[in-house]
Amino acid sequence: MEKNFYKILGVSKDASDKDIKQVYRKLIFKYHPDTNGGDKQSEEMSKKINEAYDTLGDTQKRRQYDMESSNPIFGDSCPNMAGMHGIPGMHGIPGMHGIPGGIPSELFNLFAGGLFDGPPPQVFHMNGRGPVRVHQMPSRPPPIEKEIEITLEEAYTGKTKQMSITRTILTGSSRNLEKETIYISIPKGIDTNEIITIKDKGNILNNDVKGDIKVIIKVKNFSKFLRHGIDLIYDKEITLKEALCGFSFDMGYIDGRSFNINNEPGNIISAGYEKVVPGMGMKREHNTGDLIIKFNIVFPKTLDEKQIDSIRKIL
Repeated sequence: MEKNFYKILGVSKDASDKDIKQVYRKLIFKYHPDTNGGDKQSEEMSKKINEAYDTLGDTQKRRQYDMESSNPIFGDSCPNMAGMHGIPGMHGIPGMHGIPGGIPSELFNLFAGGLFDGPPPQVFHMNGRGPVRVHQMPSRPPPIEKEIEITLEEAYTGKTKQMSITRTILTGSSRNLEKETIYISIPKGIDTNEIITIKDKGNILNNDVKGDIKVIIKVKNFSKFLRHGIDLIYDKEITLKEALCGFSFDMGYIDGRSFNINNEPGNIISAGYEKVVPGMGMKREHNTGDLIIKFNIVFPKTLDEKQIDSIRKIL
């Protein structure tokens, strides 16, 4: 194995997942190209760190990596296997050669379909003694990715949505398709492009190796509100008369309730004024945003002489 991911991250083989994650965050910040003015060495190191964490930060990939590292057939620790790199060809052992054509066609077809990560088992022959199979630990199937659209109102209240998925199940050498309707619990405050992961409900390699479903949320807004983080913004047009003399209007809220917004005479609304109503924005876990009402004053296009004289006398 050419790359020592533990050495790249500077952690021991018995390091916990938490320790690996903490070290990764420190290193990726230290060597990030933006932090180092686009330095090429830092950029290269950043790639190595990401590659190492991609393996060690995933329980299944790490287990497979450790297994291959500890098995002499995958490394350079066996002196009689010098020159053997990556298994195919087996250049370091006289008379031993890879025969891709020896892979059973039905097995090859399962992997050629692109459903599951990783190459098929390699088949070798040693001087006519029969085939020797080297089996790799199966990787998890790639996740099933689905998009689901919700409204801003549904993002505000939270919602349970149903969605149909089709998963692939491998049984021996056969591939079967299974359809299922699943129910997704969408939490309050979710935003567009966020991903909900449903564990072990995706494609199935066997009873122990199952993929996930990744649901990508798309929030469509047809309401009168705009979202800014967890704040809600409501644009309200008022006339110059209302800005100077007061007003009252009903506002239909995002959850279906109605509120009366009242401004008493004498409280003048200036151009660009924003009224902040605390705690009436989006709710997300333990945080709640605000409602911001932005007032846009619409001025009259024309005034007659009498109106102009009246304004002059008043002001």
